[in-house]
Amino acid sequence: MPIEQVLVKRVRDDIVTAAKSTSDVLEAITGVARNLVADAARLGEDLAVVGLGAVQGAIKAAGSVSVTTEAAAAAAATGAIDAAAAVSTDAGKRVQNAVTGTVDGVKVIVKSALK
Repeated sequence: MPIEQVLVKRVRDDIVTAAKSTSDVLEAITGVARNLVADAARLGEDLAVVGLGAVQGAIKAAGSVSVTTEAAAAAAATGAIDAAAAVSTDAGKRVQNAVTGTVDGVKVIVKSALK
């Protein structure tokens, strides 16, 4: 299984698990994406790839956690961008570019944009 597929599955599973312990599912999704990108930054991974995987995983998890795919994607994108921006503005912009637009057929509207 390619690493991208493993990443998407991990994010999906992490979101489903996190959603069971909170009433704010979208905040759980944001947190999972934020933590994943922050971990990837510490390991020197490509944050744009990881951010995109976080959004794809959130889209796959949406039905299991009773939120729309658009809301799940936006929450994950926000968390991914925020974590990348904490590394550098350039990293934040790269992740923002990777997760903005249409991902897996879902229009992603980012709630916190970098300038």
